[in-house]
Amino acid sequence: MDIILLGLNILIIGGDRREIELYAHLKKIGANVYLYGFEKYPYLKGITLTDNLIESIKLSHVIITPLTGIEANGEVYAPFAQNKVFLNEIKILNAINPQTLVMAGYICPTLREILVQKSIVVCETRDMDEVSIPNAVPTAEGAIQVAMTNTDFTIHNSHSFVLGFGRCGTILANTLKALGADVTVAVRRKEVLAWIEAFKMNPLPIDRLAEEIYRADIIFNTIPVPVLNAEVLYRTNKSSLIIDIATHPGGVDFTVAKRLNIKAISLPGLPGKVAPKTAAQILCKVYPDLIVSHLKRGEKY
Repeated sequence: MDIILLGLNILIIGGDRREIELYAHLKKIGANVYLYGFEKYPYLKGITLTDNLIESIKLSHVIITPLTGIEANGEVYAPFAQNKVFLNEIKILNAINPQTLVMAGYICPTLREILVQKSIVVCETRDMDEVSIPNAVPTAEGAIQVAMTNTDFTIHNSHSFVLGFGRCGTILANTLKALGADVTVAVRRKEVLAWIEAFKMNPLPIDRLAEEIYRADIIFNTIPVPVLNAEVLYRTNKSSLIIDIATHPGGVDFTVAKRLNIKAISLPGLPGKVAPKTAAQILCKVYPDLIVSHLKRGEKY
C-alpha cells in the first residue's frame, strides 16, 4: 500500500479527531497529506496545515471532507477552523483539476452534478456498508450515553421508541433491549415489522406513530425525513426526551419541540465525539482502498 500511495497529494478539509488520525495514517503509508480548517485544534505538533486552500486544491490528487458531508450551502463540518469553510464558491470549484478524487460522506445533489460535469471523480462514503455499519456501534452507544445523562430514570424498564430499523436503528434497538428497555420500533415496510417482532420488540407502522407516541419515555430518531413533525410532537409526552441521530436534515421539528417544552437533542457526527479513536480506525481501514480503487486503474498522477 505504501508504494501505491507514494507521492499522492491528499488534502483533508475540515473534520475532527477522526480526520487527524486519518491524516497520520495516510502519511504513514506514503502519501503527502495536508490539513485545512484545523487552526484551533489543540495538538498540532507534527501536523502540516495549509492556509492557502485554493493552491492546495490545485496540487491535490485527492480531496477528503468529513463523513457529515457537504451541505446544500457548500459548508463543510470544520469545528476547529478559525472561520466557516465553504466549498461551493466558483473560485474553489475552478481550482479542482479534472480527475481529482473528491471524497465526502455526502454531497448535495446540485454540487455533485457540478463536480461530475467538470470530470471530477466523486466518492460518497456515508452510506457504504463498510463505513456505516461499523459507525453504527459508536453512534448507538453515544446516543444511549446522552439519554442516560439527560434523564432521571434508567434505560432498564423505560419505554424507548426507535424510529427506523436500518443499520443504526437495528444496532440501537438491540442495544436498548439488551439493557432491559421496552423497545418499540417504528418503520414503514411491512416485512421489517415482521423482523422487529421476531427480535421480541414492539413493531409499529410509522403511519401510526402519532397514535402511540404518548407512551414513549425516550425517542431515538434515525430517519432523515420529518417524522417527528408538529402533529406527532403535539401528542408526545412533554416529559419525553428526543434524540435525533439521523443524517442531515434530521427528522425532528426542533422549533415545535422547543415551543412545546419537549427536550430534543440533535447529535450530528456522534462517532467522532464519543469514540473518535474507533471511528478513525474505520476511516483508516476503508479510505486507502477506496482511493486506490478510484485512482489507480491505470491512471497516472
